[in-house]
Amino acid sequence: MTDFDRDDFQETIQDLSGLLAEPNAHYQVVWKVEYLSQSDWYHFYGMVRNGQSSGVGHVYDRLERQANNVSPQECISVALGFHANASIHTYGGRRSVSTDILEEIETKGAAGAEVIRLGVEARSKEASGRKVMSVTDVAFIGLRHSVQAECLLSFTTNEPSIKWCRDRRFISALPDMPHNGGKWLKADSRDR
Repeated sequence: MTDFDRDDFQETIQDLSGLLAEPNAHYQVVWKVEYLSQSDWYHFYGMVRNGQSSGVGHVYDRLERQANNVSPQECISVALGFHANASIHTYGGRRSVSTDILEEIETKGAAGAEVIRLGVEARSKEASGRKVMSVTDVAFIGLRHSVQAECLLSFTTNEPSIKWCRDRRFISALPDMPHNGGKWLKADSRDR
């Protein structure tokens, strides 16, 4: 395992930051950040639609056992705290809930691990009119000590995944049909 996973984490954070900084770039963005750090569990989620953004943030202090609201604008700076881990690895296992991922890797001996999961669904249109949906759903495991990395071999992979992805694109087969005065025009074989 190399720093490729750290680079992938940084690029994913940059992608999310760019989407939030330019709300007009897509007509809809739905996003979430879940970060299970050593002391706190953060949950941020929100939507950008028609240039307007809204979001919610919560933090649960595991040591004090208290929950509080936190500004969704802090999601990027909070997520960057994950970078302090000695090693970062992309999760490729079968679990999909952050707490389940953390439990799974801790049972394999990775004590003190952190998990961050980033999800983004961005919808836009190409110049041709085709609709495009870009999906990112990725989880990273952070370890305070790199020597624990061998515990993660069964949860990390370089193989493509049906579930986990970064910037997976879905493009509609046909662009929207133009309309005239509120009525949709249909292509007719007789009009050739």
